Amino acid sequence: MTTVTLSPPRMVAVSVREARMWVERILLVAGLPPGYVPATRECVLVSQALALGGFRRLLAVYDGLEMGRFAKIAVDSSHDEELAVDAAGLDAWVLAPTLTDLAVDVARKCGRADVRVRRVLDVDELQVITALARRQGANATVLASHGDADGGSAAVRVTNLAQPGSVEEADPLLHDALLNGFPVDEALWKAVYDLQKRALARDSVVSRRHAGPVIMLDDGTIVGRRPNDDDFDPTMLRSVPVSHPGAT
Repeated sequence: MTTVTLSPPRMVAVSVREARMWVERILLVAGLPPGYVPATRECVLVSQALALGGFRRLLAVYDGLEMGRFAKIAVDSSHDEELAVDAAGLDAWVLAPTLTDLAVDVARKCGRADVRVRRVLDVDELQVITALARRQGANATVLASHGDADGGSAAVRVTNLAQPGSVEEADPLLHDALLNGFPVDEALWKAVYDLQKRALARDSVVSRRHAGPVIMLDDGTIVGRRPNDDDFDPTMLRSVPVSHPGAT
Protein backbone atom coordinates (compact mmCIF):
# COMPACT_ATOMS: atom_id res chain seq x y z
CA MET A 1 0.00 0.00 0.00
CA THR A 2 1.35 3.38 -0.99
CA THR A 3 1.20 6.15 1.57
CA VAL A 4 0.53 9.58 0.15
CA THR A 5 1.77 12.53 2.18
CA LEU A 6 -0.09 15.75 1.53
CA SER A 7 1.92 18.92 1.82
CA PRO A 8 0.37 21.75 3.82
CA PRO A 9 -0.85 24.70 1.75
CA ARG A 10 1.83 27.28 1.04
CA MET A 11 1.08 30.52 2.87
CA VAL A 12 2.02 34.00 1.74
CA ALA A 13 2.07 37.21 3.75
CA VAL A 14 -0.10 39.83 2.04
CA SER A 15 0.56 43.47 2.89
CA VAL A 16 -2.26 45.73 4.03
CA ARG A 17 -1.71 48.00 1.03
CA GLU A 18 -1.96 45.17 -1.48
CA ALA A 19 -4.97 43.60 0.25
CA ARG A 20 -6.85 46.89 0.31
CA MET A 21 -6.12 47.62 -3.34
CA TRP A 22 -7.18 44.22 -4.64
CA VAL A 23 -10.30 43.98 -2.47
CA GLU A 24 -11.34 47.47 -3.58
CA ARG A 25 -11.05 46.43 -7.22
CA ILE A 26 -13.23 43.37 -6.63
CA LEU A 27 -15.87 45.46 -4.88
CA LEU A 28 -15.89 47.86 -7.82
CA VAL A 29 -16.36 44.87 -10.13
CA ALA A 30 -19.26 43.84 -7.87
CA GLY A 31 -20.93 47.18 -8.57
CA LEU A 32 -20.80 48.79 -5.13
CA PRO A 33 -20.89 52.61 -5.22
CA PRO A 34 -17.29 53.90 -5.14
CA GLY A 35 -18.02 55.96 -2.04
CA TYR A 36 -19.06 52.89 -0.08
CA VAL A 37 -16.23 50.65 -1.27
CA PRO A 38 -13.62 51.63 1.37
CA ALA A 39 -15.98 50.90 4.28
CA THR A 40 -16.99 47.52 2.86
CA ARG A 41 -13.35 46.76 2.07
CA GLU A 42 -12.47 47.13 5.74
CA CYS A 43 -15.17 44.60 6.63
CA VAL A 44 -13.55 42.07 4.29
CA LEU A 45 -10.09 42.65 5.77
CA VAL A 46 -11.35 42.45 9.36
CA SER A 47 -13.21 39.26 8.45
CA GLN A 48 -9.95 37.79 7.16
CA ALA A 49 -8.07 38.87 10.29
CA LEU A 50 -10.75 37.34 12.55
CA ALA A 51 -10.64 34.04 10.62
CA LEU A 52 -14.23 34.46 9.46
CA GLY A 53 -15.15 34.26 5.77
CA GLY A 54 -12.54 36.76 4.62
CA PHE A 55 -11.09 36.52 1.14
CA ARG A 56 -12.57 33.09 0.50
CA ARG A 57 -16.07 34.38 1.18
CA LEU A 58 -15.41 37.42 -1.01
CA LEU A 59 -14.72 35.15 -3.98
CA ALA A 60 -17.97 33.30 -3.33
CA VAL A 61 -20.33 36.25 -2.81
CA TYR A 62 -18.81 39.30 -4.54
CA ASP A 63 -21.31 39.24 -7.41
CA GLY A 64 -24.18 39.23 -4.89
CA LEU A 65 -23.01 42.27 -2.94
CA GLU A 66 -25.28 45.13 -3.86
CA MET A 67 -26.90 48.22 -2.35
CA GLY A 68 -30.40 47.65 -3.74
CA ARG A 69 -31.80 46.69 -0.34
CA PHE A 70 -29.96 49.47 1.49
CA ALA A 71 -32.85 51.91 1.03
CA LYS A 72 -35.22 49.31 2.54
CA ILE A 73 -33.44 49.21 5.91
CA ALA A 74 -35.82 50.20 8.72
CA VAL A 75 -34.49 51.65 12.00
CA ASP A 76 -36.65 52.05 15.12
CA SER A 77 -34.99 54.36 17.64
CA SER A 78 -37.99 55.08 19.85
CA HIS A 79 -36.02 54.12 22.99
CA ASP A 80 -32.94 56.15 23.90
CA GLU A 81 -30.43 53.32 24.31
CA GLU A 82 -32.05 50.84 21.95
CA LEU A 83 -32.18 50.39 18.21
CA ALA A 84 -34.21 47.86 16.27
CA VAL A 85 -32.93 47.35 12.73
CA ASP A 86 -34.59 45.43 9.92
CA ALA A 87 -31.76 44.84 7.43
CA ALA A 88 -34.16 43.68 4.69
CA GLY A 89 -31.84 40.84 3.65
CA LEU A 90 -28.75 43.02 3.21
CA ASP A 91 -25.35 41.34 3.35
CA ALA A 92 -23.57 41.68 6.70
CA TRP A 93 -20.50 43.32 5.13
CA VAL A 94 -22.62 46.00 3.48
CA LEU A 95 -24.66 46.59 6.64
CA ALA A 96 -21.85 46.58 9.21
CA PRO A 97 -20.28 50.03 8.57
CA THR A 98 -23.55 51.93 8.84
CA LEU A 99 -24.78 49.80 11.74
CA THR A 100 -21.53 50.51 13.60
CA ASP A 101 -21.86 54.26 13.04
CA LEU A 102 -25.45 54.27 14.33
CA ALA A 103 -24.61 52.22 17.41
CA VAL A 104 -21.50 54.22 18.30
CA ASP A 105 -23.47 57.47 17.97
CA VAL A 106 -26.09 56.22 20.43
CA ALA A 107 -23.40 54.90 22.79
CA ARG A 108 -21.65 58.26 22.86
CA LYS A 109 -24.90 59.98 23.78
CA CYS A 110 -26.18 57.42 26.27
CA GLY A 111 -23.07 55.51 27.31
CA ARG A 112 -24.38 52.30 25.78
CA ALA A 113 -26.37 51.08 22.79
CA ASP A 114 -28.35 47.85 22.50
CA VAL A 115 -29.12 46.98 18.90
CA ARG A 116 -31.44 44.21 17.74
CA VAL A 117 -30.91 43.34 14.10
CA ARG A 118 -32.90 40.95 11.95
CA ARG A 119 -32.87 39.70 8.38
CA VAL A 120 -29.10 39.96 7.87
CA LEU A 121 -27.50 37.79 5.21
CA ASP A 122 -24.63 35.70 6.64
CA VAL A 123 -25.16 37.15 10.10
CA ASP A 124 -21.98 35.63 11.57
CA GLU A 125 -19.98 38.18 9.60
CA LEU A 126 -21.41 40.92 11.83
CA GLN A 127 -18.57 40.01 14.20
CA VAL A 128 -16.52 42.53 12.20
CA ILE A 129 -18.39 45.20 14.17
CA THR A 130 -16.22 44.38 17.20
CA ALA A 131 -13.16 45.73 15.35
CA LEU A 132 -14.95 48.58 13.56
CA ALA A 133 -16.36 49.92 16.84
CA ARG A 134 -12.98 49.76 18.54
CA ARG A 135 -11.56 52.05 15.88
CA GLN A 136 -14.14 54.62 17.01
CA GLY A 137 -13.33 54.27 20.70
CA ALA A 138 -16.11 51.85 21.61
CA ASN A 139 -16.42 48.24 22.73
CA ALA A 140 -18.87 45.93 20.94
CA THR A 141 -20.18 42.42 21.47
CA VAL A 142 -22.22 40.53 18.89
CA LEU A 143 -24.45 37.53 19.57
CA ALA A 144 -25.77 36.08 16.34
CA SER A 145 -28.49 33.54 15.66
CA HIS A 146 -29.26 31.94 12.31
CA GLY A 147 -32.56 32.34 10.60
CA ASP A 148 -34.07 31.41 7.27
CA ALA A 149 -33.62 32.54 3.68
CA ASP A 150 -34.22 36.17 4.72
CA GLY A 151 -31.13 36.06 6.95
CA GLY A 152 -30.31 35.76 10.62
CA SER A 153 -30.62 38.03 13.60
CA ALA A 154 -28.17 39.45 16.11
CA ALA A 155 -27.98 41.33 19.38
CA VAL A 156 -25.25 43.95 19.38
CA ARG A 157 -24.17 45.86 22.49
CA VAL A 158 -21.86 48.84 22.07
CA THR A 159 -20.31 50.62 25.06
CA ASN A 160 -18.59 53.96 24.76
CA LEU A 161 -14.93 54.04 25.84
CA ALA A 162 -12.21 56.65 26.03
CA GLN A 163 -10.56 57.14 22.65
CA PRO A 164 -7.36 55.03 22.64
CA GLY A 165 -4.13 56.84 21.93
CA SER A 166 -2.30 54.54 19.53
CA VAL A 167 -2.96 52.35 16.51
CA GLU A 168 -1.97 49.30 18.55
CA GLU A 169 -4.67 50.10 21.12
CA ALA A 170 -7.33 51.31 18.69
CA ASP A 171 -6.91 48.59 16.09
CA PRO A 172 -4.72 45.65 17.15
CA LEU A 173 -5.79 43.67 14.07
CA LEU A 174 -4.56 46.39 11.73
CA HIS A 175 -1.42 46.89 13.80
CA ASP A 176 -0.56 43.20 13.51
CA ALA A 177 -1.31 43.18 9.78
CA LEU A 178 0.93 46.20 9.22
CA LEU A 179 3.77 44.37 10.95
CA ASN A 180 3.24 40.85 9.63
CA GLY A 181 0.77 41.01 6.75
CA PHE A 182 -2.28 38.79 6.31
CA PRO A 183 -1.33 35.09 6.14
CA VAL A 184 -3.22 33.72 3.12
CA ASP A 185 -3.17 30.41 1.26
CA GLU A 186 -1.20 31.05 -1.92
CA ALA A 187 -3.83 29.40 -4.15
CA LEU A 188 -6.56 31.53 -2.58
CA TRP A 189 -4.58 34.72 -3.12
CA LYS A 190 -3.93 33.73 -6.72
CA ALA A 191 -7.71 33.45 -7.20
CA VAL A 192 -8.14 36.91 -5.66
CA TYR A 193 -5.47 38.22 -8.03
CA ASP A 194 -7.22 36.76 -11.07
CA LEU A 195 -10.56 38.26 -10.06
CA GLN A 196 -9.29 41.76 -9.27
CA LYS A 197 -7.78 42.04 -12.76
CA ARG A 198 -11.33 42.33 -14.12
CA ALA A 199 -11.41 45.89 -12.78
CA LEU A 200 -8.47 46.89 -14.97
CA ALA A 201 -8.65 48.09 -18.56
CA ARG A 202 -7.42 45.58 -21.12
CA ASP A 203 -4.02 46.27 -22.59
CA SER A 204 -4.43 48.15 -25.85
CA VAL A 205 -2.93 50.98 -27.83
CA VAL A 206 -5.40 53.38 -26.17
CA SER A 207 -4.76 52.13 -22.62
CA ARG A 208 -1.00 52.37 -23.07
CA ARG A 209 -1.30 55.89 -24.42
CA HIS A 210 -2.99 56.92 -21.17
CA ALA A 211 -0.60 55.18 -18.79
CA GLY A 212 1.87 57.16 -16.75
CA PRO A 213 2.32 60.95 -16.65
CA VAL A 214 1.61 61.60 -20.35
CA ILE A 215 -1.11 60.98 -22.94
CA MET A 216 -0.38 60.36 -26.61
CA LEU A 217 -3.07 61.52 -29.01
CA ASP A 218 -3.82 59.72 -32.28
CA ASP A 219 -1.68 62.18 -34.26
CA GLY A 220 1.33 61.43 -32.06
CA THR A 221 1.09 64.60 -29.97
CA ILE A 222 2.33 64.17 -26.40
CA VAL A 223 0.12 65.81 -23.74
CA GLY A 224 1.66 66.27 -20.31
CA ARG A 225 5.13 66.89 -18.99
CA ARG A 226 7.69 64.21 -19.73
CA PRO A 227 10.21 63.60 -16.93
CA ASN A 228 13.80 64.58 -17.69
CA ASP A 229 14.94 60.97 -17.42
CA ASP A 230 12.11 59.54 -19.55
CA ASP A 231 13.66 57.86 -22.60
CA PHE A 232 10.70 55.77 -23.76
CA ASP A 233 10.15 55.16 -27.47
CA PRO A 234 6.80 56.73 -28.53
CA THR A 235 6.57 54.37 -31.52
CA MET A 236 5.94 51.50 -29.08
CA LEU A 237 2.59 53.10 -28.18
CA ARG A 238 1.35 53.10 -31.77
CA SER A 239 1.41 49.34 -32.41
CA VAL A 240 -0.65 46.47 -31.08
CA PRO A 241 1.50 43.84 -29.29
CA VAL A 242 2.10 40.65 -31.28
CA SER A 243 0.99 37.39 -29.69
CA HIS A 244 3.56 34.63 -29.86
CA PRO A 245 2.65 30.92 -29.87
CA GLY A 246 2.72 29.55 -26.36
CA ALA A 247 2.69 33.01 -24.76
CA THR A 248 0.44 33.50 -21.75
